[in-house]
Amino acid sequence: MMMFELREEILMLIDSKREDDYWDFKVKYHSNSANLLHDIICMANNRVDRDAYIIFGVVDGTYEVVGVKEDENRRTQQQMIDLLKDKKFVSGIRPRVEVRNLMISGLEVDVLVIKNSTDTPYYLTEDYQDQGRKVRANHIYTRVGDTNTDINRSADINNVEYLWKKRFLLTRSPFEQVLKRLENKSEWKSDDGGYYNFYNPEFTITIGDEDDEYDSRRPEFYSYVLMNSSTMYQKLRIKYFGTQLYNDLIVILDGGRYSTPAPEWAFLKFGEHKVHADYALKYFTKGSASYKLNEFLYNEEDQEEAHARRRFFEVVLLFNDELEKETFLEYVHHHEDDFINKLNARDDYFSVDVDTVHYRDHIVERLKTGKVLNQMLLEFRSRWG
Repeated sequence: MMMFELREEILMLIDSKREDDYWDFKVKYHSNSANLLHDIICMANNRVDRDAYIIFGVVDGTYEVVGVKEDENRRTQQQMIDLLKDKKFVSGIRPRVEVRNLMISGLEVDVLVIKNSTDTPYYLTEDYQDQGRKVRANHIYTRVGDTNTDINRSADINNVEYLWKKRFLLTRSPFEQVLKRLENKSEWKSDDGGYYNFYNPEFTITIGDEDDEYDSRRPEFYSYVLMNSSTMYQKLRIKYFGTQLYNDLIVILDGGRYSTPAPEWAFLKFGEHKVHADYALKYFTKGSASYKLNEFLYNEEDQEEAHARRRFFEVVLLFNDELEKETFLEYVHHHEDDFINKLNARDDYFSVDVDTVHYRDHIVERLKTGKVLNQMLLEFRSRWG
């Protein structure tokens, strides 16, 4: 999540003048490490299946922003990570946290972001005590509404059951389950041109020849940034007990060295009343099915494939999410002159063997557009990320 996006969400939560399942206000940082650890575990085990926030520098009750600049107990992100690092969590799996610093009403507010995960429930296997407060071993804490489980008790059984179901993906749809399982390649076994999940063999991925309509399709512009521009297409299908959940077009690039789902199109239209696009780009968003499949199909141990993938993403953009994509495209529209100047300044050489000069110029423009937009995306993130 980008900083401006987080800031807008925190402002909204302050304006709500309440606490709830995934956010809590603190006027100051905890002076007791056991209390802090207890709060982190409760938030990591929240019941709403999303990132949670502990917001420091806001008065609970009045919701006045007072800031944390003079807080003697203020902690850095590394100090938060260190607090968790030496605690005895079950299976050694700890909550992931980030500390984000925001300026609100001219004052510094810190947000401890506890990242959402399916590794729930988080709990200790050894007591942790500080100044008489004890986070107890084998006690499962959670947060329901604006209330944490008491530090001396374990959560109600229905809440504990939910957290275990979350770990085993039983709270997710079959499609969400298979996307999550794609993250662990070791669970998947190759089988006759496709894959099946070793633990849940009802999940299968089949890859086969595409229909005749794609046989004569021209290579996309990104094919020409690779060593070999030859391109083939196949159809990938994800099935659950034989029911098709998803299908995607797979592009086989660089003479078979690299395979990926086809990226999405987006367009730049400069001017208020434009009907046709001025420039086109290709992109993925992290978390999307197509990008999860991109990562699944990629063999990072193959150096030739790794090289092809790096070249591919020099001209194809990768966004953190849809909001970043939309915000970045708006940023480019507001910096049209900078974009055009960067595009005109590029003198890259591309080996593009096509049948007409016009089509070659079309391909080269899209390759340069991808490179310029990737450069601008880095600048955008350094400014707003």
